[in-house]
Amino acid sequence: MGINFPIGLKAILFIFFIPLIIKEFKSTEKKLLIKAFRKSVYEMSKINGQFKNYTYLLTDENGVIIDLIAPKKSSFSYLNISIPLKEEFAGINAVSIALNEREAAFVKKNEHYLKYFREIDCIAVPVFDNKGQLIGVIDISRMNGLTDECVFMVFLMTKYTEYNFILLKKEMIKEKLEEVELKILKLTAEGKTDEEIAKMINRSISNVKYHKNKIFEILNVKNVKDCIYKAAKMDLI
Repeated sequence: MGINFPIGLKAILFIFFIPLIIKEFKSTEKKLLIKAFRKSVYEMSKINGQFKNYTYLLTDENGVIIDLIAPKKSSFSYLNISIPLKEEFAGINAVSIALNEREAAFVKKNEHYLKYFREIDCIAVPVFDNKGQLIGVIDISRMNGLTDECVFMVFLMTKYTEYNFILLKKEMIKEKLEEVELKILKLTAEGKTDEEIAKMINRSISNVKYHKNKIFEILNVKNVKDCIYKAAKMDLI
C-alpha cells in the first residue's frame, strides 16, 4: 500500500531533496520548444527593455520546468529546472491551472497554495502545437505585480513560441531528408508508382522503397496519404 504524502510535503521532497532527472529534457522536440521559447523572450525584450526584469519559465506538457530565464540568478531560488508545478505536487498555481483548464491563468501572491510562491504574482498560458496538442506552459512571474501590458505580452509570447516551434520543426525535418528523398516525396505526391520513380531517378525499386520508408519514419506517418498531407503542410512538396 503506497504512502499518500500531502501536497506540501510532496513539494518539499521534490524541490529540496529529490531533484528530478528527466531524460525527456534531451528529446529533440523539447530542445526545439526551448529554442522557440528563448527566441520569443529575446524578441519581446527588444520591444520593451522593462520585460527583462521579469522571470520567465517554460514547462513541458506535464508541468515540469524545462527552461527558466530570470533577471538575477538568485531570483525565486525555489524555481528551478526539473521542478514539477502540477497541482498534485505544488498545489494551486498559475501553471497547474493552465494545465488543468487548457487556458490562461492568473494567480496572485496569497492565492498560491505553497508559501514559497506567495511572494510572486504569476500568469501562465498553455502552448499548443499545430495539431492542437498541449506541449507546454509559459509563465511570467514578478514580485511587484503584473500589469495589463504583461498579460498582453505573455499571450503574444506564447503565440510567437508556437509559431517558432513549428518553423524549427519544419527546418529540422528538411535537414533530415536527403535530396533523393525529397525527389521521391515530390514524385509520390504527383501520383507516380515506385516502379516509375525508380526509372526516373535511376534507382532500384528496393532502394526507392527503402527511402520511402525512411521518409515515413522522419515524418512520423504510416501511409502515403498521410505522408503527402503532412509534407504539403510543411511545404516539402
